[in-house]
Amino acid sequence: AAATRTVRLFLFDEGPRAIPHGVELAGPWGEPLLRAIQRAAWHPWRDAHFWRRAAARVAAVPPAELAGRDLAQVCLAFRKIEYASAELVHCCERFVGERQRNLNIFELAAVASYCAAASADARTAQALVGQIADEACIEWRQREVVPWSAWRMLVTSAAHAQVNHQLLFTTASPHLARSVRFMSGRDAVDICGAYAAFRFKHNGLLTEMSRFLPSMGLNNREVQALQEAFERLEFDAPLLVRIRELHKFGSEGFDQGSS
Repeated sequence: AAATRTVRLFLFDEGPRAIPHGVELAGPWGEPLLRAIQRAAWHPWRDAHFWRRAAARVAAVPPAELAGRDLAQVCLAFRKIEYASAELVHCCERFVGERQRNLNIFELAAVASYCAAASADARTAQALVGQIADEACIEWRQREVVPWSAWRMLVTSAAHAQVNHQLLFTTASPHLARSVRFMSGRDAVDICGAYAAFRFKHNGLLTEMSRFLPSMGLNNREVQALQEAFERLEFDAPLLVRIRELHKFGSEGFDQGSS
């Protein structure tokens, strides 16, 4: 199947703007500015001038005065809007370099996810994601209560940055396997694709994935992507084959009915 790409367009002109309510970047750094950035991402407000200013405002805060939670939420907002900011990536590098022990695993994952996608320098992304993966796998951190979405962000950022961190995948696998029932088709595709990128096969996780496939509401593209990932991992998933057959039968039936 032909690959498809979604193009995100941003406004770059400096003219007057009808700014949506609640996304003004006024006042000192604090909760109101964080909420403005989050609202702009959910709007979505694709104004490059706004996102450049937002990155500058965050980067101007000394790491000692920036809460890890705030940095993580900023990274999630920039990731959602898909705006790559070298200034924010540099801010994340500086923060992780000085205060990585002050971030919990979810916050580390949010930073890794953004920087892996936004960094223009592959070596910078690899170094930062590798550093974060090392930190997330420290033994004492395994006592943290971590949402499964954090492990999803960590393994997918490792794949994106081409960081073959076997300990990260080993550590993440049981957490992800226990949470498969909460995942969507896109989650399954992204996670299995990350494991397939390094041919890291975890039978427990793949077995749970294949067991819950019928409840994920997979579309044709997701079925194809999962089949490719399972083949690369040399894992048999009869249910996935059956789902693909049903999709094909339904498509053919629709074509015949409309002819």
